[in-house]
Amino acid sequence: MRIKKLLLLVALVTTMVNVFAQNKISGTVTDQSTKENLTGVSIYIADLKTGTATGIAGSYEIKNLKKGTYLLEISYMDYQPIIEKVTISGDIVLNYSMTPAIAELNELIITGVTRSTNLRLSPIIVKSVSSETFKQNSATNLIDGLRNVPGINQITTGAGISKPTIRGLGYNRVITLNNGIRQEGQQWGDEHGIEIDEYAVDRVEIVKGPGSLMYGSDGIAGVLNFLAPKALPAGEVKTQLSTNYQSNNNLMGYSLSNAGNKNGFQWLGRFTSKFAGNYENAYDGKVFNSGFKEVNGSLFLGINKSWGHSYLTVSSYNNTLNLVEGERYESGRFTYEDINGNVVPATDQDLRGYKTGFPHQKINHLAVTSNNYFILDKGTINADFGFQNNKRREFEDPAAPDSPELFFDLSTLNYNVWYNFETANGWETSLGAGGMWQGNTNRGLKFLIPDYNLFDAGMFVSTQKTLFEKLTIAGGIRFDNRYMRSEELYLNGDQSPVPAADPDSQLKFSAVDKNYNGLSGSLGLSYRADQYSTFKFNVSRGFRAPSSAEISSNGRHEIH
Repeated sequence: MRIKKLLLLVALVTTMVNVFAQNKISGTVTDQSTKENLTGVSIYIADLKTGTATGIAGSYEIKNLKKGTYLLEISYMDYQPIIEKVTISGDIVLNYSMTPAIAELNELIITGVTRSTNLRLSPIIVKSVSSETFKQNSATNLIDGLRNVPGINQITTGAGISKPTIRGLGYNRVITLNNGIRQEGQQWGDEHGIEIDEYAVDRVEIVKGPGSLMYGSDGIAGVLNFLAPKALPAGEVKTQLSTNYQSNNNLMGYSLSNAGNKNGFQWLGRFTSKFAGNYENAYDGKVFNSGFKEVNGSLFLGINKSWGHSYLTVSSYNNTLNLVEGERYESGRFTYEDINGNVVPATDQDLRGYKTGFPHQKINHLAVTSNNYFILDKGTINADFGFQNNKRREFEDPAAPDSPELFFDLSTLNYNVWYNFETANGWETSLGAGGMWQGNTNRGLKFLIPDYNLFDAGMFVSTQKTLFEKLTIAGGIRFDNRYMRSEELYLNGDQSPVPAADPDSQLKFSAVDKNYNGLSGSLGLSYRADQYSTFKFNVSRGFRAPSSAEISSNGRHEIH
């Protein structure tokens, strides 16, 4: 009996050692033609958010890895990236030879899939855009920097206001992700831009087509995922200052950051300031009241261990945007209303500098996100949670500079949780749920949309398999439900809220208490014909529930 107990104890200890064993990957990276060791090559495991860089001898080592199958990305400037799946069940040595290349023909993506995937093998049509694109294009905001990407366009009403459109669809038909959480900031309006610090973005992945399978019903046109910089190699600390200047509107911007990775603890702090004066064109010269001022800050803290990782990000986006009205005399001179209500011409002094005029918006967007990844004995769990508060105020009256005509106070709680099953016979399957709770309160003098509450809940299953190393099949299905509720609103002749029984009352918004639900699904194939050619075929069905602005609109205002 004692022998049986002893054998059982040995078996249990052996199992625990195998499950929680600390494994490592090591090796060298060389140039394929010259056989020289390459220094500074990035070795990165996207799902684990960990990596390193090769030393002087071209060698690398990544420790504290739990057993499992991961996608390894080896990248180096002017060389063709190497992306391959690696199964870890103990210490392994992997040596690589890299081929020089002018353009990157192979990339790793994380958008539209439940785990990192080779772009060329994924049937989902995704375009990856690096931060270099923003640096090469003269842009005043993130979306403006994407305007040259095929299939992507923008709707803009000012230097600091741009909204993305994908193949002609925009507003609540495009989902924007930041830190894995969908950005919510009154995106139904023409003059409501994206509240993301452009200096904090390292790469953008764009899904052209229904992306609602992973992210919810509003992704019927596509998804824009703004990705933060990769984690630094272990033991490294880096401070960076980025600056930008544009002569047309005298835009000046700078961003100071400090990042590090010590003993599995990671951090990234950033402060950004950007301001611009009136821009100039060939027809109007300086355009009155077209400048903006932006101040942002963010702090990222994380821990990365063999069990997975857990990250916390707090960010604050703050922007004061002047709104161009274009009123002018017959002579072409711009005019504006002064503090006494008189219409006066804009002087040359008014057209210079960085003055905040009327009308203008003040946008404050606070976001707190928690991204978690847990490695189990069989499979992994992703759990992302977020809280956002978006305050958008519009000031129109110079005589009452501190009283907003419009004031939307929007709070959102997001959640996304999914389980990635252990790969079985080549199939990579995931099951998950995601959605949000959202509430909007009007605190201004005018009412464009009602106070409302909505709750989104969805469940999905997706799977993918690569056959013969060339053919990949992927598909999935998702069910979404949106519950929306808002109270009726009556206004009097002064446009102030009154009870329905008031004799001067007029109905502005009817009460809403509705459920919307539907199915989304996709099926795709990709075939890698050769090193330079990949053929993709997709068929998909998207569902989109209406927004409060769409079902409660009463009267003309800026909405599409």
